[in-house]
Amino acid sequence: MTFGIFEQIERLIEYIPIDSNHHDKDDARFENGITIDSKFYFEDREGVATRLGIIGVSKGKTVVSFRDIIKLLNKFLPDAVVEELVIKEWYVRIQTIGGKSSELPLKSLLFDYCLAALAGDNFDSKLYLLHSLHFMGLRIQLNLILSVIANESSLREDVDVRLLLTLLARITEPNNIDKYFDLRSGGFNRRYDIYLREIQKLSPISAQVVRIP
Repeated sequence: MTFGIFEQIERLIEYIPIDSNHHDKDDARFENGITIDSKFYFEDREGVATRLGIIGVSKGKTVVSFRDIIKLLNKFLPDAVVEELVIKEWYVRIQTIGGKSSELPLKSLLFDYCLAALAGDNFDSKLYLLHSLHFMGLRIQLNLILSVIANESSLREDVDVRLLLTLLARITEPNNIDKYFDLRSGGFNRRYDIYLREIQKLSPISAQVVRIP
């Protein structure tokens, strides 16, 4: 388990210029001229670059890009659990109503966001992400990162981004997947089928990410 690491990584999003007019950040996009690989200086006071790796140095200063953040998340997600992605106290409390487990499938909200984003279904991905923020207790900075992914069409086919969405989906996949089965087509629905295809790519790509120093 890697409690605390994701919060350190997510805070790096503060150095990426992002436009958003909404309180929930559901419209988050890169500022004009910014891409996934644009580099920005930051003061590494907490030693994130040294401890977590990947982040580069330019002209003697520590720099970070949106891709660096995605790669850092991908590096640790294979060993993560859903409680590491949310405000844990809120998530645990809402799972228990009247002293008994509510068995609410809250993690499926984030799972459905991942499936919609992988399929390029922008409206639904934003809706599921909004629900993940308010009902599941998704952390604000992670919500901002995933909102940018939902709103930036240029990121939809990026290998690192798709790996992130696949890893998140694997962590949050509900125990009961019956609702993703389409009786009319005799198999899983389009979004789940896309997810399964991404899962098939996961092993070789995941191994490359974990080996990054």
